[in-house]
Amino acid sequence: MEHEGIHWLPFLVTALIIFIGVLGSIVPVLPGCVIIWSGIFIYKLWVPGDVSWKVVIITGLLAALAQVLDFIAGYWGAKKFGGSTRGAVGAVLGGIIGPFVMSPFFGLVLGPIIGAIIGELSARRTLLESGKSGVGTLVGGIASFIIKIGISFCMVAMFYYSMFA
Repeated sequence: MEHEGIHWLPFLVTALIIFIGVLGSIVPVLPGCVIIWSGIFIYKLWVPGDVSWKVVIITGLLAALAQVLDFIAGYWGAKKFGGSTRGAVGAVLGGIIGPFVMSPFFGLVLGPIIGAIIGELSARRTLLESGKSGVGTLVGGIASFIIKIGISFCMVAMFYYSMFA
């Protein structure tokens, strides 16, 4: 694809949206990868010839993967640290409900941990076993956070590479 030059207004608007998305990947209140993908999609609609649909679709799939990863990471972590199915489901529910009960930041961080502990206690597990499940949820959340940052930077790199290649 021959590049005729940068379309400055769409480029700057998209760069701002992508910047907000990257911040959202670091600060767990905003769905960072979805915001990044939104910027890429808007740019594609605004300047159709600069970025291929292949890049839009691949980055969209990466954004969806990041969102799914957020929900399953707590489940995986709770199970990996010896948690029961109730604890793992509690972690997922805590991740969904937490931001509404607490502030968005604390709800996203503490919700899955509290949910895993409550789930384990409801399964008649000891406080120590419940705590291990909560720690596993935290480990899963940290792993998800690191992977989401990697996905975010991959999406950004794909977008800019496709523009300037």
